[in-house]
Amino acid sequence: MMKLVLSLIFSIGLFNLKFVKFSKSIIMFYFSSYMLIMMLYYSSNMWVGGYMFFFDYYSYMLVILSLWISGCMLMINMMKLMEFMILILMIFLVMCFFSLNLLMFYLMFEVSLLPIFFLILYGGYSYERYESIMYMLMYTVVSSMPFLWLLLLLYLDYSSLMILLLIFLNLKLDGIMFFLCLLGFMVKMPMFLFHIWLPKAHVEAPVYGSMILAGVLLKLGSYGMLRMMQIFYFNIVGFSYIIITLGLIGGILMSLLCLIQVDMKMLVAYSSIVHMSMMISGMVTLTKVGMIGGLMMMLAHGLCSSGLFYIVNINYECFGSRLIYLNKGSMSIYPSLGLFWFLMCSSNLSAPISLNLISEIFLLMSLMSWSLNVVLLLMILCFLSAAYSLYLFSMSQHGESQILQMKYKNVFVMDYFMLIMHWVPLNFVFLSLSMFMM
Repeated sequence: MMKLVLSLIFSIGLFNLKFVKFSKSIIMFYFSSYMLIMMLYYSSNMWVGGYMFFFDYYSYMLVILSLWISGCMLMINMMKLMEFMILILMIFLVMCFFSLNLLMFYLMFEVSLLPIFFLILYGGYSYERYESIMYMLMYTVVSSMPFLWLLLLLYLDYSSLMILLLIFLNLKLDGIMFFLCLLGFMVKMPMFLFHIWLPKAHVEAPVYGSMILAGVLLKLGSYGMLRMMQIFYFNIVGFSYIIITLGLIGGILMSLLCLIQVDMKMLVAYSSIVHMSMMISGMVTLTKVGMIGGLMMMLAHGLCSSGLFYIVNINYECFGSRLIYLNKGSMSIYPSLGLFWFLMCSSNLSAPISLNLISEIFLLMSLMSWSLNVVLLLMILCFLSAAYSLYLFSMSQHGESQILQMKYKNVFVMDYFMLIMHWVPLNFVFLSLSMFMM
């Protein structure tokens, strides 16, 4: 029932052409129909094999998330080139998540950078966007070169790069080689110490660029890490201690960094690193609870972070600034928007009944079953995660409003509808948690 409800919610915009143009309506209708067919078909198929494509539990969920976020972005008014880039990116993402061949996965993994490159280049506003593009390309492309070298070695040894075959071979690599292969996915996720490019890219990207970067593209790194865990199981067991320690300590440091941010977009960007750090820490425990919790965190972060970037952009258009101190008291001027600020920030701090809370419970269980020594780090991380979300909400919504700074822009019904499209699946998926049971 929940599957039908989500598809119907996605299709609401089709019935009001004031919301979207006819061409966009056709595309959204295709997306919603494809989502519904996948949901109904998946109920009886765990693996769908083919020569080059297949999907399993993880890729299925991430493709649904990609379709949902991309459909939301098509409702935003933008240049035709930007719409075309989003559709091209959608094709690359679906092919990447459905790839059966590791070489094809790598190619789609890298080619997906090109649309976001053009989104930032032609959609950005400041000269610094060129620097952010170079940061992003250099970090992501160079860091994934060792993975390409690994693919060549695997093909020479086994004459195949099929994911299903490699999973059953129980391969093991040299420690340094394995770490270098993980580097590309750690950068794309990103993980602490490999995150320098992300805040720059978010700040210079337009709102739809930030939405798809946080909502979908960061999941490529998580998905790649997941496949590496399945193929090189014994290597992950040896590296789990390092990854978990780095993830939890990095998450705490990033949370502290969020508490001193004055740019709301930077705060949301750094909060993405916190969520991804906890997600990867739970997944490398290699428990079923950790895997399910990690997938839930991917979906929850994709919806919540994308919604936060959109609502920050609404405030930016109203006040002409992303600085928290210049957005003070916005609730007294836009009370309806203040409600959505509360809903999105409460979801970000893992308040009931959001999917964030359920995913954190699963991740906490997996990490505590791995070792009780991490309990103190988990307590600090959970507290600081709630603290910076409350800081973002209270500092931007309460206080003395900067009336002279305002541009007096109306908040349209379309803006509220976009926020509802993010908040409803984020908080009502708990009615159908059985879809996460592998």
